Amino acid sequence: MQNKNIVVTGGAGFLGSHLVHLLLNKGNKVTVLDDFSHGKELHLKEIADNPNLKVIKGDITNINNVKEAFEDRQIVFHLAVLDLRQSIKEPQRVNDVIVDGTLNCLNVARNNNVELFVNCSSSEVFGTAQYIPMDEKHPLLPETPYAASKVAQDMYTFSFGRTYGLPWTTVRPFNMYGPHSHWQGYRGELIPKMIVRAMNKQPLVIFGEGEQTRDFIYVEDAAKGILDVVNNNACRNKNINICTGKETTIRRIAEAICNEFSLDPNVYIQKQAPRPGDVMRHLGGNSYFKELTGYIPQTTLEEGISKTIAWFKSLPYTPEELLKQEVLRSWE
Repeated sequence: MQNKNIVVTGGAGFLGSHLVHLLLNKGNKVTVLDDFSHGKELHLKEIADNPNLKVIKGDITNINNVKEAFEDRQIVFHLAVLDLRQSIKEPQRVNDVIVDGTLNCLNVARNNNVELFVNCSSSEVFGTAQYIPMDEKHPLLPETPYAASKVAQDMYTFSFGRTYGLPWTTVRPFNMYGPHSHWQGYRGELIPKMIVRAMNKQPLVIFGEGEQTRDFIYVEDAAKGILDVVNNNACRNKNINICTGKETTIRRIAEAICNEFSLDPNVYIQKQAPRPGDVMRHLGGNSYFKELTGYIPQTTLEEGISKTIAWFKSLPYTPEELLKQEVLRSWE
């Protein structure tokens, strides 16, 4: 993955911004297409002056924006998305972006004869584990409108390969965390919201007893893993899990963050009622990933949380300002 002309939809977002950094470091020319509803210019600040970076503010549901961004691009990384929590409140809007937007991207990629369409899916397509670990053959049992839309995205990508011969690879990252993650309002993610609350000595919210489990992978490890997949021709036209193969409870995450801030977990962990559509058990199978690429994520959970806290402390906001953004319609 060197000296290529590449487009990254959602390239200013959480995972996308890390991927763009890596692609530029390899000498590629990268066009970012992002509407900045989730992505932030701050995420691209360090590379804003790179002559190989082009940023287009646009929406994948707008076919003209997609055509402009995909022009003369050899490889597409399709990461643009709206999130799970938003899908509970606005299923139609999330479907429009994930499904209709993906169809726009696939059609333009096919018409442009791109070398590879990298479809970034989600482990949410699997739903609650029917068996452990969840490998690539696990049934698709979406539990939220977001997950159902991602299943449709994956099936459309697969069908364009079968019908039109479009080269594709689908990657399914499990639960990512790290710098550039979202903490704001109901769109915020678990670990960053907990960090912001801990910074302000506010309760860390868990749902139920916090016995839900996730396979957490540090975002930089996920981005490197995706590039390893793309660099391997054996991964073409396949679905690949990007995960650690390690299972962690939500309560343990809350306890680890409390420990980082010297807070008593018995005081600062607050239980709330279970959430609708909450997956109860999630553990990825990464043996296929390791077999094809040899890649093993290197960042431990403790190291990753520490690095994420350091990033939050580096932001141009006070802890109080971070909290004001976090509590906006929080935990809905």
